[in-house]
Amino acid sequence: MQAETKNIQFDRIRILESGQFVLECNINAEAEVRKLLCVRCDVYDVRAVAAAKQIAAAGKVGVKVVYETEGGVDSADYVTDFSKILTDESVTESTSVLLRASVADTETELAGSTVRVRTVITLSPVAVDGAELEVFVSADGVCAKRDAITLTTLAGEVDRRFKVNDEYASGVSVQKILCYSADAAISKQTPAEKGLQIDGEICASVTYLSEGEVAQKNIVIPFCETVEAPDNASALLTVTVEKSSLTVGGKEGENVLALEVSARLSGFVFENAEESVVTDVYSPVCELDFSRPCLNFDEICGEYTSRERIAGSVDIPEDDVDAKRVLCAEIAENDLVSAKAEDGCITTEGVLSVCVVYEREDGAIYSTKIELPYALSHETRGVEAGDTVISSAACCDLYAKLKRGREIEVGAALSFVSYVVKHRETCVVTGLEEGAPVADAGDAIVVVSAAEGDTAWDIAKRLGVEEAAVQRQNPSVGFPARGGEKIVVYRMLSV
Repeated sequence: MQAETKNIQFDRIRILESGQFVLECNINAEAEVRKLLCVRCDVYDVRAVAAAKQIAAAGKVGVKVVYETEGGVDSADYVTDFSKILTDESVTESTSVLLRASVADTETELAGSTVRVRTVITLSPVAVDGAELEVFVSADGVCAKRDAITLTTLAGEVDRRFKVNDEYASGVSVQKILCYSADAAISKQTPAEKGLQIDGEICASVTYLSEGEVAQKNIVIPFCETVEAPDNASALLTVTVEKSSLTVGGKEGENVLALEVSARLSGFVFENAEESVVTDVYSPVCELDFSRPCLNFDEICGEYTSRERIAGSVDIPEDDVDAKRVLCAEIAENDLVSAKAEDGCITTEGVLSVCVVYEREDGAIYSTKIELPYALSHETRGVEAGDTVISSAACCDLYAKLKRGREIEVGAALSFVSYVVKHRETCVVTGLEEGAPVADAGDAIVVVSAAEGDTAWDIAKRLGVEEAAVQRQNPSVGFPARGGEKIVVYRMLSV
């Protein structure tokens, strides 16, 4: 017996164990710092290269601080490169890695004119590994059951940089930019003529001095980029802000803020192809010796976006003077701790930490840090418990307001993008050899009782006839069977 085989290729998608490292830096002010008002840390330009049992990660960390000296409110920043090694026994040189980074915690200490900042950074890698398997296709005299499966293969890696810019009238005199930050979020991805269209927005927050007072403005710039992709493609992407610049122009008293942001789309594009595989075999004339292992493969079933609002409040110390007004709010950390699939929904948990700068009734400027923990459920069709979820979160809107003299309320809009990977399992025939002849049953007519769930294939294999004969000779029986139906097979007619 000559059996025909072929190789099928596919890719596996895995979330690897996260790693953390601590970055410490000293930021020097021009004068002694009396009070630290706000700290923001960002991780960007993150890259990863796989080697045997390890991942070499690199990127940049930027730290911005707003503080008060005897001369008033001022700011400073610090940027440094980092390189770290993550170990994983399953990683090889052929593994492709997408690395996501976030700030988990920040601690500060004042020492004269020096601000000491200690930042905990989390690196979360996603690995894509290639695999292949030789499977049976056909042979003379063999009945084969075929099933269609969707195999995901890596079509290409995305590393696309783009710029957006816009101008905004402040309506006031801007004396000095104290701090500004920008975040990026993907809102949707749709098939386009030459690939996938990625829509999203850049959300920026600007804190500045105007006539000696601290003020804030939120800015939103939409973006639309197209990445090359084959038909029937899916993508696993992240978007990060790499660099931004803010200039002040326009007329005196009516300054214009000009913001330019350089962002980066990175990740993978996959091709989803349907493959017909043989999942079971038998022969009416001879026994067969064959292998039927389980094929484990992954399928990206969709990209889901949602926007949720969270809010919380904090009381200023009881021995403090009442707050007069909120000056600005700045994100300190946005740490998405986990994303989990449940039946019909995705649950995300994390903490958004916000620095709020406020003015007291006595004119003094103070700040407080508010942590907004969240556990959100996003209704998502087709998602099941056990699916793998790869998520990211960006803050697209932030506000802080004084509710009463000693209570400050903070709210934010979080934009989530989640990719769901389903782990599939199908038993396939991978090898086949002819065995001993099958003894003739001797019965021209056979009547059997179907069990619940029996298919025409199950009955045909049990009786050693062709599946088409079972269906043709029992037109009134619906398969899968309910159980108890009488199945009649005429062996003389099944040849």
